Amino acid sequence: MELTDSQLDVDTAREAVEELRRTRARRAARPVGDRAQQIWITLISAALLVSMVAGPVGTLSRLVGAVLPHPHEGRLPGLVVGLTTLGTAGLLRLSLWLGPIVLPAPELSWLLPLPVDRRWLLRPRLSAALVAAGTAGALLGAGCGAVAAAGSRPGPVGIVLAMVVGLLLAWPAAAVGVLAEGSARWARLVRGGSTLLTLAGLVDLSAGQQPLGIGTPADVLAASGPWGWAGWAIGGTAGGSAVLPLLAALALAGTTALAVTAADRSLATLPAGELALRSRAAGRAHLGLLLLDFRQIALVAQAAARARRTGPGLRLPMPRSRLLVLPWRDAVALLRRPGRLFAAAAWSAGTVALLHATRLWAGQAHPGPLTAAWLGCLLSLGPHLAATALVEPAREESDRPARTALLPFSPARIALSHLVVPSALLALLGAAAAIATALLIGAPDIVLRTVLLLVTAGAPAGIGAALLGAYRGPLRYELLAVSADWYGAVPFVLWYCAPALVTAAVAAPLLWHAATAAALTSGTTVAQFAVSAVLALAVTVRHVIRSVNRRAAP
Repeated sequence: MELTDSQLDVDTAREAVEELRRTRARRAARPVGDRAQQIWITLISAALLVSMVAGPVGTLSRLVGAVLPHPHEGRLPGLVVGLTTLGTAGLLRLSLWLGPIVLPAPELSWLLPLPVDRRWLLRPRLSAALVAAGTAGALLGAGCGAVAAAGSRPGPVGIVLAMVVGLLLAWPAAAVGVLAEGSARWARLVRGGSTLLTLAGLVDLSAGQQPLGIGTPADVLAASGPWGWAGWAIGGTAGGSAVLPLLAALALAGTTALAVTAADRSLATLPAGELALRSRAAGRAHLGLLLLDFRQIALVAQAAARARRTGPGLRLPMPRSRLLVLPWRDAVALLRRPGRLFAAAAWSAGTVALLHATRLWAGQAHPGPLTAAWLGCLLSLGPHLAATALVEPAREESDRPARTALLPFSPARIALSHLVVPSALLALLGAAAAIATALLIGAPDIVLRTVLLLVTAGAPAGIGAALLGAYRGPLRYELLAVSADWYGAVPFVLWYCAPALVTAAVAAPLLWHAATAAALTSGTTVAQFAVSAVLALAVTVRHVIRSVNRRAAP
């Protein structure tokens, strides 16, 4: 008797399920000694993690105590609530982008199409996702514990409790990611909610208020959900009371249990198409990470976002002038991705906050020249990332040159046209974000003037440096073959970081002057900034034109 395809599928599924059950039964029936050894290894790993985190936590605590104005005890709970809110937003975004349920290729190809219990098949993946999210949450909790104990070295018990609270905060974020993986409605809620939490956390950090006030941003956040309860549980003891932090921790634990239970029940309804999409995206992202190609990781995230996007995108009316076609394309591309505009404004605001904190710290620490150079380069990362967020249309054209093949313009003119709209948007959005942040945190006039000078007069140079990274071509792995020693990677690192180094050459001296000087004068520092900005723009334009013409040559 011949077997039909359906009978073969049933037999194959039964064999696969039986083999999985036997494997899991063998793992569950391990001797007591093996289980004790596994528990011991877990405890040792946790102790090592705590010991590794203790040193950086103490350093961060002393740094925060030096940066915050005295007395700072009333500010600590509000700052911790703001940090946990931002951390929740980041965890939600990561769970939306990266999974959290990601099947390896064999299970995706062989087991998922079979008529097996999907919840039973995916539960180990949920456990692995919770472990990964819990590790990230524990590190977040340790950092928040350092802020809560600003100026003093937190003890091991305090670090462990903060890490446990961070773990309880990360698990609901991963569970919500599972729900978003199976429902487009949940995905939209997570995307919108994470954006709102980011804005709320930034406002709270800027205000720096104490929870349990009347109508303060931290008070609203502390009582609004798990993101506030976690901050309350970690930083509430800095306000003197221990009862309310305990209640917040219990509420957070209850929310975590409910969220993980809901995620476990939703495993059976996860669509196979979404699991396949996540698995392929994770594979490409892993390959990009191995090849140090972070642009590939960004393309994977963008492709996943486009696959879930519904509805028509925003459009602008076609220009009547031929000269406005290229700027119109940039404006439409950026309007369809408002996250890029928000990122540019956020990095500009972050530059103001970081420069203000550095100024407070430098007034007490008096760093040397080498430390000053490193801090200047670190401060220049904000303007560089703000400019990079706005040149995404140029990166897309560099990834796919055929998009501009039919345009009646030369490749060099198309490339240089990306200077116009991004520079204008960086000046407008960066200035607005800088002014709002300076007013919220009470930054001195020199900080605001410096950042305004960077994002307005320095906008073309910053956009030019970002375009240098967009049009420089594929990764030059041959630079890694110089030597087998560690310094053999220096040429590749310098080539990879060239756009950021160009921005640092322009912005770092001005930023460090603003961090240490009493006022921003119109003397040597400003003149040096103007000359270096013009030279950097000229050099980047020349390199972009050469790179584009070289790629367009037959």
